[in-house]
Amino acid sequence: MEKSILIVAPYENIYPPMNGGMQRCFHIINQLASHFNLTAIIHQDKLSFLKAEKLFPAISTIQIYSTADEKIPKDIFSFLPENLENSFRYRWIRKNFINPANSSFLKYYPLVSKLVQNNMYDVVILENLFSINTVKTIRKYARKATIIYDAHNVDTNLVEEVVDIQGVSIPYAKGIKKAESTLYKTVDAIFSCSERDKKEFLKMNQHQLKVAVIPNGVNIGQVPDYSIQQNIPEFILFCGALWTLANSQGLRWFYENIWPRIKKRFPRLQLLIVGSGELPKGNEHLMSDSSLVFAGNVDDVQPWYNKAVISIVPLLSGSGTRLKILEAMSFGLPVLSTSKGAEGIDYTNGKDILIADEAEEFFNQLLNLLENTEKRLSIARKGRELVEKKYNWNMIGRKMQEFVNS
Repeated sequence: MEKSILIVAPYENIYPPMNGGMQRCFHIINQLASHFNLTAIIHQDKLSFLKAEKLFPAISTIQIYSTADEKIPKDIFSFLPENLENSFRYRWIRKNFINPANSSFLKYYPLVSKLVQNNMYDVVILENLFSINTVKTIRKYARKATIIYDAHNVDTNLVEEVVDIQGVSIPYAKGIKKAESTLYKTVDAIFSCSERDKKEFLKMNQHQLKVAVIPNGVNIGQVPDYSIQQNIPEFILFCGALWTLANSQGLRWFYENIWPRIKKRFPRLQLLIVGSGELPKGNEHLMSDSSLVFAGNVDDVQPWYNKAVISIVPLLSGSGTRLKILEAMSFGLPVLSTSKGAEGIDYTNGKDILIADEAEEFFNQLLNLLENTEKRLSIARKGRELVEKKYNWNMIGRKMQEFVNS
C-alpha cells in the first residue's frame, strides 16, 4: 500500500521553476507524486501549477491545496484593526510574543492544521526552515507521522558568510542557528543536498539525526548536439540570480580579474548572463559593457545554453549544490568552476569539470578551453555522463522512495 504524504511547500513560483531552490522543490514534489499518495500545500495558484501536467503527468495525481484559494478563518482577532489582526493572531498561534508576524505562516498554518486533523498521513515533509513552526500541531494530531525537513542549504553557514563578507549583523542569525542545531528535537529526519551538508547537520545535531542525501538533479533529455563546439567560440555563459550575494560577488570577481585578459585574446567573445534580478549598486559599469549580454529571467534556458561553448561558475561563497552546473552538463557544456561553486557535486577535476580557485588559474583554464576544441568536447561529454549516472531526477526519486519507505 502506498504511503500517504503531506508536503508543505509555501512558495508562489514553484512551476515553472525560476531558480535552483524552486527546481529542487518542484522535482521533489514530482518524484513524490510518482511514488506515493501525495497532498501538497502551496502558495502558488492551482491552475498555474497544474500547467506542469503536460510534461510531468504525475502532477495530476496530487491533491493540491493552494493558500491562494483559502481565506483565514474568522476568530477573535478578526475584529481588530487590520494592522494588528495578523500580528496578534501570529503571536497567539506561536505562543511567542517577541518575534514579528510571518504572513506566509499565517496563510498555510490553517491548512496544515485542518489537514492533519482530518486525514491520516504517514509522512509530512516541510520545505523550508520556517515551516518547522508547524511541528507542534502536526505532532498533536498526527502522532504517528514521520516528519522530514528538506534542507536546501545549511542556512547557518550562509548567514555567517554574509556577516563575514558584508560586515553586517543579521538579527535572525541566532534563531536560524538554534533551529538547525535542534532539528533532532523537532523532526525525525532531513534530506540534505550533499554529503558535505549531511556532515554539517550531523555535527550541529550531535549525531542524533537521521539524514538522507537527496542531491539536486536534472531531467536527462536527448543527447546534446556537440557540433557547436567545433565553431570558433562566440559566447560563454554565466547563469544565476543576480540579486544573490554569491552570484553578484562571483560575477564581479570574474569580470574584474579575468574577463579583460580573455577579451584581449578573443575580442569578439561575449559573456551571456542569464538570471533574475539586478546587480547590487556599484556594478553599473558591468551593465554598460557591450561585451556582456544580460538576458534577465528567461522562460527557457536551453536556447542560451545552445549558444555558448563554456559555462562558468566563478563563485566565492554560498552553500548547497549548484543546479546550474548540473544543468550545463546536461546540455553538453564544459563547466569551469571554483571549488566553492562546485560544492556538493561528486566530480573529478580535469575529467568532467575544471576547477580553479585563483584568478590566474581560472584565466589559464578558461583560455585553454577556448583554444582547445578537443578539451571542450572531452569535458562536455564526461560531464554529461556524470549527470546521467548520478544526478538524474528519476534515479534520485527512487533513492528518496527507499528512504521514506524505510
